[in-house]
Amino acid sequence: MQKILRRVATAERVAAKRAKAKDLKWFKKGRKEQSAETQQQQQVVRSELRAAKQAIKDDWELGPLAPRLDVGNWAGAKGAIHESRFASNARVSLAMRNRRCRWAGGAYNLNLAVGDRVVLVDGPEKGQIGNISRIDEVKAEVMVKGLNKSNIRLQPQIRLPDDPPVFNVELPLPISAIRLVHPIKDAATGATRDVVVNQLVHGSIISDRVTGEKRWSRIVPGLNVEIPWPEKQEPDLKDHKCDTLRLEVENKTFVPTLLRPPMPESVIDELRHRYSRFRTRHDPEYVARLEAQEQEKQDRRKLMDGMRTPLQEYHRAERDRKKKKGKPRLSVEMLERIGEVMAKNMERTRNAPGLSGAGALGSSSGGSVSTTAKAAITAPAPEVETPTQPPPST
Repeated sequence: MQKILRRVATAERVAAKRAKAKDLKWFKKGRKEQSAETQQQQQVVRSELRAAKQAIKDDWELGPLAPRLDVGNWAGAKGAIHESRFASNARVSLAMRNRRCRWAGGAYNLNLAVGDRVVLVDGPEKGQIGNISRIDEVKAEVMVKGLNKSNIRLQPQIRLPDDPPVFNVELPLPISAIRLVHPIKDAATGATRDVVVNQLVHGSIISDRVTGEKRWSRIVPGLNVEIPWPEKQEPDLKDHKCDTLRLEVENKTFVPTLLRPPMPESVIDELRHRYSRFRTRHDPEYVARLEAQEQEKQDRRKLMDGMRTPLQEYHRAERDRKKKKGKPRLSVEMLERIGEVMAKNMERTRNAPGLSGAGALGSSSGGSVSTTAKAAITAPAPEVETPTQPPPST
């Protein structure tokens, strides 16, 4: 059991390590793409700035001879910006988000909502009032209806013949460039008028344990005036013929029994792949298809075996010829020759000890051996007749 637990722990650590490496890889890839896009936008801004400066210089120096910019594909698009500057995917750091949202309570508890009336405090449209249409909390930016509009050039390849070369859209604004506008009643005079709120704080934060959502109130510090949140407009939902009725959704069309799986087979196919190798039961057509694929592989293998080169055919014919010939048999001459070789080897083995003894004898007697001793050493051993009858027992 301990061994199994160790294996499980090791597998969990390996899986966590792989997941962390994968997340890091995707994070680096995203950062790289965002950096490339930001550099491209900066290059576009610099090129447009250089082109504008050159146009002013040409108008000043050349006068009527200056190149015309109101002809060609960009006729009527003078002053419009490139489409790549319409939206940016650059990341905004948490410190930058907090600086932009400092007056509105910070980036985490932002005291702004869609529908609030705000006034621009920076830019060419300073002092104009509009309603917030969208809030981007990741970049700490907002879209204000009817404000901060700009002309975007439209490429000729993606516009119709009757379409203008530019279209007017709203560009996002940083939250630091706006302030909340709300009617507040003056305690001294009793008159109600719009007031620009330069600071907002949150109070009485309530966290929902079920949904995890947080709710709080926004207060103007110093005056202790609570500013209500804008009313959320209910979406206008219309019924269509293709809509599914609630009665049909709540109708029970499947009742599990002991003879049926706890859920429909279609749901099981969604949870586990229909042709997964971990399933114990498969459809007959799927099994037949797998068997046909296996038979096709075997047929292909047999076909490959039947396709041989001439050299392979020659080797195969040689092997078949040797198999038909069988094992070779030794003739009488071969047996006699083998017997002679074996006798010579045996004689050489018997004479080897005598030769070594003679060498030792010669060395001990001063290095001289008599002719009789040499004859005795080199003489063949007498043949001894082997009795055919065993000796009598005594």
